[in-house]
Amino acid sequence: MLKKRINPLLAKELRTRMRNWRTFGMISLYLLALGGFAVLVFLSNFYMFSTGYNSMAQIGRNLFTFLAVAQFLIVIYLVPALAGNAISGEKERQTIDLLTCTQLTPFQIVTGKLTATLSTVVLFIIASLPLYGFVFLLGGVSPLEVLGLFVLILAVALVVGCWSLMFSAFFRRTVAAIIASYALLIFMLGGSTLLFTLLTAITMRTQGTAPFFLIMVINPLTLLGWLFPEFFSDIVNSINSNWFQGGLQIWHLALLVQGVLAALSLRLATRAVNPLLKGKRKG
Repeated sequence: MLKKRINPLLAKELRTRMRNWRTFGMISLYLLALGGFAVLVFLSNFYMFSTGYNSMAQIGRNLFTFLAVAQFLIVIYLVPALAGNAISGEKERQTIDLLTCTQLTPFQIVTGKLTATLSTVVLFIIASLPLYGFVFLLGGVSPLEVLGLFVLILAVALVVGCWSLMFSAFFRRTVAAIIASYALLIFMLGGSTLLFTLLTAITMRTQGTAPFFLIMVINPLTLLGWLFPEFFSDIVNSINSNWFQGGLQIWHLALLVQGVLAALSLRLATRAVNPLLKGKRKG
């Protein structure tokens, strides 16, 4: 009964990924990099503890902050590579027409590919749990904060995965789809921040009173203000006090806007896969 409810394309994608050594190779490299830098952060903070400048709880908090930001950036930069070839790869193998001839709807094809990508992200999150277990031993972090971080990473991975799938559906070549996905990601992360800073400087307005903060709602890093308000306190508090009321904050608007962009990207990807709506494709 459960077998019938599972998207057959998702089941096939999961089997393929789990049998591929590259998945476990990527996880191993990911843990090696994340764990190695975490050790360096711990040692530097422990030295400060030995000199009386830090408590164990503060060390745990600092280590959690580093792991959260590092894992957040690593995962969102991996998603375009994982999702960018999902549909364009089928085109290159000339299997997309066979796939659309099955009983699967275009929406099921796209969501199956997207869920397979998110399942890899879940594997990365599960693999990093022992590192957060060490953070709990030090203190300064609650289980709800770790759970909130994992939910946030999955939410951002969903957004990035949706537009990566959209480009994968639009382009015939995987390279073109991945380049377009990374170009948009770099603009949303770095370009929006640079544009926000330049506009506020040119107009001689403070970052909290200028309306240009709306540019930052497309930046995935804005969502980190929920878990780490201390890093965005000056700007975020100024923006919230000038533009938001009733407990609303900028990251609420960012979550809404990015959710709408993800839904729109998913809709466009579904239309691009639909054989009845096919037009000329780029790439």
